[in-house]
Amino acid sequence: MSLFCRVQAVRLLAFVATTLVATALPSASAFTRSYPYEFNHVAVTGGGYITGIIAHPTEPNLMYVRTDIGGAYRWSQEDNKWIPLTDFISAEDSNLLGTEAIGLDPTDPNWVYLAQGRYLTSNNTAFFVSSDRGNTFDVYSAPFPMGSNELGRNNGERLAVNPFSPNEVWMGTRTEGLWRSTDRAKTWANVTLPDAFANNMGIYFVSFDPTKNGTIYIGGSTPGGLYFTQNHGSTWRPLPGQPTTWLNTTLLAGETPYSNGPQPMKAVLTSNGNTLYVTYGDYPGPYGVQYGYVYKYNTKNSTWTNITPGLGNNSYPRPYAPQSFPAGGFCGLSVDSQDPNTLVVTSLDRDPGPALDSLYLSRNGGATWKDATQLSSPNGTGGYWGHPISEAALKNGTKVPWLSFDWSREWGGYGAPSPVYGLTKFGWWMSALLLDPANPGRVMYGTGATIWATDDIFAAEKNQASDWYVQAQGIEETVALAMISPADGPANLLSGFGDINGMRHDDLSVPQPMFGLPAFSNLDSLDWAGQKPNVVARVGDCGLNYTEGCGQGTYSTDSGGNWTMFPTCAPGIGASTTTDGIIVIDASGEYFVWSTLIDTQSNGPWTSSNAGGNWTAPTGDLTVQTANMSADKIQPGTFYACDNGTFYISVDGGMSYNGSVGSSIGLPTGECALPVVNFNKAGELWLALGSRGLYHSIDFGSKWKNIGPGALEAEFFSVGKGLPSHNSTQVTLFLWGRIASSGIGNEVGLYRSDDGGASWVRVNDADHQYGGPTMILGDPRVYGRVYIGTSGRGIIYADIAGPASWSGNVTNVPGTGGI
Repeated sequence: MSLFCRVQAVRLLAFVATTLVATALPSASAFTRSYPYEFNHVAVTGGGYITGIIAHPTEPNLMYVRTDIGGAYRWSQEDNKWIPLTDFISAEDSNLLGTEAIGLDPTDPNWVYLAQGRYLTSNNTAFFVSSDRGNTFDVYSAPFPMGSNELGRNNGERLAVNPFSPNEVWMGTRTEGLWRSTDRAKTWANVTLPDAFANNMGIYFVSFDPTKNGTIYIGGSTPGGLYFTQNHGSTWRPLPGQPTTWLNTTLLAGETPYSNGPQPMKAVLTSNGNTLYVTYGDYPGPYGVQYGYVYKYNTKNSTWTNITPGLGNNSYPRPYAPQSFPAGGFCGLSVDSQDPNTLVVTSLDRDPGPALDSLYLSRNGGATWKDATQLSSPNGTGGYWGHPISEAALKNGTKVPWLSFDWSREWGGYGAPSPVYGLTKFGWWMSALLLDPANPGRVMYGTGATIWATDDIFAAEKNQASDWYVQAQGIEETVALAMISPADGPANLLSGFGDINGMRHDDLSVPQPMFGLPAFSNLDSLDWAGQKPNVVARVGDCGLNYTEGCGQGTYSTDSGGNWTMFPTCAPGIGASTTTDGIIVIDASGEYFVWSTLIDTQSNGPWTSSNAGGNWTAPTGDLTVQTANMSADKIQPGTFYACDNGTFYISVDGGMSYNGSVGSSIGLPTGECALPVVNFNKAGELWLALGSRGLYHSIDFGSKWKNIGPGALEAEFFSVGKGLPSHNSTQVTLFLWGRIASSGIGNEVGLYRSDDGGASWVRVNDADHQYGGPTMILGDPRVYGRVYIGTSGRGIIYADIAGPASWSGNVTNVPGTGGI
């Protein structure tokens, strides 16, 4: 985004009916009508790593969340959910859809600063600055890289506002040292430090002493990385006496720490300025941390005290033993704003245990601790701490069933759910931690999947369990890898996600269970049989080999309610494969084609006519594994493929393919894409060829014609239910791209056509871009509905929200029409 860009943030999105009027485009005649649209999220509730939870120190219930790949959110007490703040980010600026740090002005609750940038390899980073709590932002380009999805993203906060001069903002960077802005993040200047911290982790946190103007603490990503200044940054000194070596009693024989001494992860200075609490680890995190401490520093007499939970007899219950792996480090940290002796901390990376990570409470400055995790876990779990499944729900009782999935023997240790029946894992990567300054009994912590909360953390003082619930409503951070919308059945949508398998969404507004065993980490591909829509299949990463079948591929005959593993995997697929290719089902549900995408295989996609009992390589022209495959939804045994400028068709269940060079049948030379089929008509196909346009065939790919305006660019394409007044086979077209060389149609966005591409209207607007899609999908049962899969903002579905604009209000960009 350009410097000094003013943008409107999304305030009412996702789970409320936000109305946006689709923009019409100029034309001599108009057939595709423009409707107002509403945008809602397919409810998962979390689904990704929560890297930070930050509260304003004086404004009750003003809280923000940052995520590694899905932007930032603000809590709405009135709506009882998190409100996304960064959905205006375009596909071009997708690197900005990750929040490295959040800074709040302690003197004015209206000001919030977001440091945006996912990866260090991108030079597209920015500060989003708001004076109205994130309803609108000024966007300023940043002069240094950021890495919200890099190592060390669990630490912080790197961004801080000077309480004595709130126009002044400080940022600890990963690669360029310490920076300061005196004009609310518009411009920046480097601050000289004794240590460059040149390890791509840089400076983890910046903390101002609220009682002493000019005193600032920073934490760098090396042992001895704590520095302070008492003259506003003119000079810096290491914090005297800080821990720089490991205690021999800490280390486990044969397990060497990653660093030669503890490195600071997070720090909190108490409101009276007298105590600095610091958590430590031997590795940046969020994974790989083996050792760590918790210390406190007395700023009055410069003394340090080791207050690590589990040290001696200072915690109850005692740490689970025996611990066969290093006990991990410590990261999450939050201190009561009114009582400097009340604090909570979390361990980090204690997996695979056998004991898992814990949340600890102290009411006496760390002299003693209560392990709230152990106290909240049922007896007999053997160190696998977890919430009872009944707690895997929102406070209002709405279940979040995918969090309590019974993985049975698919327990994978690190990062996996609890292997104990009846439990959902207490958490992992619990680095985001908040003791609510307006209600100290209320604690929230983030995990690699969601946010948990309790209103009675102090129950631990009485050695009792706290009551926990999920508080991630409004947060949708999944990465969509696959989507299907069958023409019939109990659900309009089945999804495949990164990290959390996939779901059948019987109700789009309520979280659903994960698909049953075999459970995938990444669900790479889904398909349904056109004439038997109850037959569906999925493939993905499993990590296990099964004696009873293929753990990476499975099918269902009841629309995804129950699953049967293929008896065998396609050749080359197994527990060690991390990308498991594409699965396609013919219209009859009798033929399964599995394109494994394994480059070393010199044959075309494997086919099976006995539900994976065995797999056969095809004969004919197609001799590569390609991702560009689909099946005709009407004609049985018919598959389509496109690869390296050649279009292929099989009419015998994938046993053989005939290929035609694209240039000989009307396609641009060398171009290919996924063939999109009409679910209502045999042989009708589209290819979205980016800047080369949108191509259409009505004769099984024998010949093709470019449709739509000459300037049309089609990045993603799908079809959905046609206008009720149209004939039964005509479908609505959806396109993500642009349809004109100037004007509104030149803006990259989501467009709809009801007349085969002859005219188009805009569906979304600048506030609803989500960093661009990973895919789009029309619904064959709901006219006008389109699903938008994203890379960090879950799945959005757009529905028509009101009557059409017509006649003098709407014109359209004309196209050349279909064949």
